[in-house]
Amino acid sequence: MVGKIFGKVEQKVGIEMKTVAVLAVLFVVSNVYAQDWRDTLELARTAYKSKDYDKALGFYEKAQSAAPDGVDLSDEMGQSAYKAKRYNVAEKIYQQNQGNKASSKAQADNYHNLGNARMRQEDYEGAVEAYKDALRRNPKDEKTRYNLSEAKRKIKKKEEEEKKQNQNQQKQNGNNGNQSQNQNGNNQQQQQGNNSQGNNGQKKNQQGNKGQGQQSQGNQRQRKGQGGGKSGERRDGKGQLSNKTADRMLDDLMKREAETQRRMAGYGSGSSKSKSGKDW
Repeated sequence: MVGKIFGKVEQKVGIEMKTVAVLAVLFVVSNVYAQDWRDTLELARTAYKSKDYDKALGFYEKAQSAAPDGVDLSDEMGQSAYKAKRYNVAEKIYQQNQGNKASSKAQADNYHNLGNARMRQEDYEGAVEAYKDALRRNPKDEKTRYNLSEAKRKIKKKEEEEKKQNQNQQKQNGNNGNQSQNQNGNNQQQQQGNNSQGNNGQKKNQQGNKGQGQQSQGNQRQRKGQGGGKSGERRDGKGQLSNKTADRMLDDLMKREAETQRRMAGYGSGSSKSKSGKDW
């Protein structure tokens, strides 16, 4: 009976010892875990003081993920990203953690930092909205008010530059159009000049051809005239009788002449006889 009771007590003591051991382990683990994010946070702050902002941002992000609920490191994370010139990361951090800010002052500071991150990215319209939200929560913040006026000035300057750029572009387009028109006009004038020269050359060629034609006609007339004389000579030649015919005619003429001479001679002889037979 005593043994049974002792066994139960021993069993109960063992269970309690195990429970204590488990709790001790959990306590140690929790302390180590808690010490781990705190150590990481310390490393982040050390890197930030050394101006190694990229490294500090990495440690802050690690510490924030390991920190218990209620621990907000967004301000330090945002400042590290801003100092590292990772303005888009800083903007995202401020936007995501706006809901974690309980007081109006904390919300105003967060919006102020958000506006600064947007200003660095030349998002002046977004910066104006952030600064206005900050002033709604803290109207007396002169830094935010100054930054708001600076953002508005940047917007006006940007609009003036864009307007000037558009005017220059339009002027450039106008100049290009004028140059194109002038070029087209010059090309047309050159083409007209070429056509005029071509027409003049064509007229000259026609006049030359006409002169040559007239000269050719004159030469032809001259050749015809010369050819006509030759042709007349040929016609005269053709008009001459053949040698045989000419000989016959010449013989006939000679015979006729001889006959005429004989007749004349006979006529003279008879007259003498008549004179001599006359009685004086």
